[in-house]
Amino acid sequence: MPILSKTLSKEWNKAFSDYERISGFEPMYQEDIDEGTMTVDDAWALNVKFLEDMLSDVTHIVIPEAPELI
Repeated sequence: MPILSKTLSKEWNKAFSDYERISGFEPMYQEDIDEGTMTVDDAWALNVKFLEDMLSDVTHIVIPEAPELI
């Protein structure tokens, strides 16, 4: 989904667009930024934290051991 924020600068819109392109996730809190209930810095930090938390969850998945090769 393209970032269509009317309140963000061209640079911030590009950053959020790059976030989506790289992560595959639509940035959260866009409406909060436009409504003025959240700063862009806070929204960015929460989006990055989401990715960090997800990566942490994935790295803690217990995977089965590979079978012995004969």
